[in-house]
Amino acid sequence: MKGLRAIADRLDYWVARIETVAIVMLMTMLTVVTFAQVITRYALSDPLIWSEEAARYLFVWVSMIGAALAIRQGGHFGIDLLLRPVPRLKPILGPLVTLVVVVFLLVLLKTGIDETRLASMQFAMTFRMRMQWAYMALPVGAGLMLFHVAAHVIRTPLGHMLDVHEPPT
Repeated sequence: MKGLRAIADRLDYWVARIETVAIVMLMTMLTVVTFAQVITRYALSDPLIWSEEAARYLFVWVSMIGAALAIRQGGHFGIDLLLRPVPRLKPILGPLVTLVVVVFLLVLLKTGIDETRLASMQFAMTFRMRMQWAYMALPVGAGLMLFHVAAHVIRTPLGHMLDVHEPPT
């Protein structure tokens, strides 16, 4: 079991690093597109028609990948209000919260895949991009979140599933 935990730790670490690089790149693109929109709108009085839509899609991608990183760090597992008054509930709530999160993410993954398929024949309103690239953020984000939950379950004793994972150095 220690071997599986070590593999889960390393994979989780490297996936999180890739997610971090992706977020940095997407945020850079989002900043550039938004800055270009402001400059062209106010300085040149000729706004970029496509920039608002592009920024919206970039923001969705950043949000979904960021949510996966938050899952990894335990950011979505916080139910401190319930645990502070009755810490004895932690062994029961840990697996229960994990189960609820997994069910939600599976529904999000399935729905995201279905919506991405439907959107594959549509194009963005203001530029030539198939909408599947925008909608793909849902199943990709849900898949990354499920991966981090699975890694957390592999390396965490059942009663401690609400503990925040400290990434390996």
